[in-house]
Amino acid sequence: MTTLDDLDLMDAATTPTGVGSSRKCRRHRWEWTTWMDDSRVVTMMEWCAYCRKRKDPIASRRGRTNRSRGNAVEREIGHRLGLRRVGQYGGPDDLSGEMFAAQVKSGGAFPERLWGWLRAVPVTAGQTALLVVANAPGSGVKRRAVVVLSVEDWIALHGPTEKEDPR
Repeated sequence: MTTLDDLDLMDAATTPTGVGSSRKCRRHRWEWTTWMDDSRVVTMMEWCAYCRKRKDPIASRRGRTNRSRGNAVEREIGHRLGLRRVGQYGGPDDLSGEMFAAQVKSGGAFPERLWGWLRAVPVTAGQTALLVVANAPGSGVKRRAVVVLSVEDWIALHGPTEKEDPR
């Protein structure tokens, strides 16, 4: 039986029928293709109809898992902040409410450095720790700044939602 690595060595003249051009795809269209090598062994595999790339089932599973995890984080944060989830429609905002619109990022984008700085701010009773991160671009360029606070502090300031879990 032909392995997937052996298929890389075969020339383009023996490419399965129904496979498109060799240009790179923006979005793959997967199709099942029958492959017959010189020894008459038939193999079924998924190919992109446009760019002839073989589908990697491990990468496909990893992508679905990461997307599911990101959607779950988005739903949880939206629930905790009392915002409606609108990110599934493809816009730049993931959560929206009467006063706020938010973009939610999770995974490798979490800034441990900022989190450490925020946790190091000394606060007394009734105060909320804020971290302001600004840049100093030089003369003639407007300075930018962002304010960072934890979700727990945000909820303490704006109140919990009706269905807030007492965790």
